[in-house]
Amino acid sequence: QYQSYYRVIIMVVYNFKKIVPIPNATEFIDIILTRTQRKTPTVVHPGFKITRIRNFYMRKVKFTQQTIDEKFNEMLQDFPRLDDIHPFYSDLMNVLYDRDHYKLALGQINTARNSIAGITKDYLRLLKYGDSLYRCKQLKRAALGRMCTIIKKLKAPLGYLEEIRKHISRLPALDPNTRT
Repeated sequence: QYQSYYRVIIMVVYNFKKIVPIPNATEFIDIILTRTQRKTPTVVHPGFKITRIRNFYMRKVKFTQQTIDEKFNEMLQDFPRLDDIHPFYSDLMNVLYDRDHYKLALGQINTARNSIAGITKDYLRLLKYGDSLYRCKQLKRAALGRMCTIIKKLKAPLGYLEEIRKHISRLPALDPNTRT
């Protein structure tokens, strides 16, 4: 049996320019709600069966939550995790942006994502037993309103992360393992 061992050298170049711009809280809400409006059906009539009305509003709440989840996941994936990157970049980011504030901002985004998932679950359960068009509509409004309130509370972390994104996109892309 022949085994050969090759030493694989992985050249890691950190490219922070690929991080997508982060909108502020109000822009974020506008993006989410307009996308929900565009991508889901928009007309429901009182003459429809109650199951159809329930499904109409449940779909809107689910879609909004999925869109928010996608956006927050994209943010959390794009920003480097300080524990996983090269110590040079980790120390540099600690000096420039304060590791604690950075982790706190990302943690707040993650917590908001989980809170919105919980709100969605609760309101879908309530919508399942909505007995009229009006009640279903009010439950949908309440669910989307609570989601938007959570996003509004993220004004500071979103602004902070956008400032960091602007700053680290200007950092040179270096391979910290090469000799100088």
